[in-house]
Amino acid sequence: MVKENFHSDGWLLINKPQGIESFGVIRKLKFRYSFKKIGFAGTLDPLASGLLLVGINKATKKIPNIHQEKKSYEVEIRFGASTNTLDSEGRFFKMESSSHNINERVSHLKKFIGTYQQKIPDFSAHKLNGKNFYELARDNKAIEDRYKKVSVQSLKILSSNSSKMRVELNCHSGFYVRSFAEEFANSLGDIAYASMIKRLKIGTFDINQAIPYEKILDFSSINDLHTNLITI
Repeated sequence: MVKENFHSDGWLLINKPQGIESFGVIRKLKFRYSFKKIGFAGTLDPLASGLLLVGINKATKKIPNIHQEKKSYEVEIRFGASTNTLDSEGRFFKMESSSHNINERVSHLKKFIGTYQQKIPDFSAHKLNGKNFYELARDNKAIEDRYKKVSVQSLKILSSNSSKMRVELNCHSGFYVRSFAEEFANSLGDIAYASMIKRLKIGTFDINQAIPYEKILDFSSINDLHTNLITI
């Protein structure tokens, strides 16, 4: 198949489903089209879904700035279990019953609004002596606890019961949503992991502007890509 050259500059907003790597979305586009440059602002883990902001050609120059914009997420916190990766991809190593007091959850949630020191998860791309944390964790190497300053603007409970809670949060770049799920549960004397993470916004870009990932698989011509591009 002959690739079509794509010369326009702009953003393609894609609603990435669970089970697809962020780089996998780029590979699908590069399989069909030839770009001068292409990249994305902010990696979504395979198990995370939601807004993936793809920069095409000259838009890629703006990615470092876009990456620093505020972000919004929806996270489902599953109580009563913990995993080594802090999400459902990891190995479960602890199970226990949890309490459900909505007033207590609201009270503790408010404590996370503002700036605080967040523990960097072992399974992350943070580097130590040139190696990613997740590489060390997979080799069962001891990792000294490291913390970074993070900032949360707002937190809103969407639903809550004894086993799980859904929260919408607005945060600055660098915030680990998986870590937050564990931190919040620990503040209640419970354990938990992030069973679902969905990105809703990056700066002024909203998931409501995004096209489903399946739609790009059905693009029949370069005009389809032009039609869905937010040009710069």
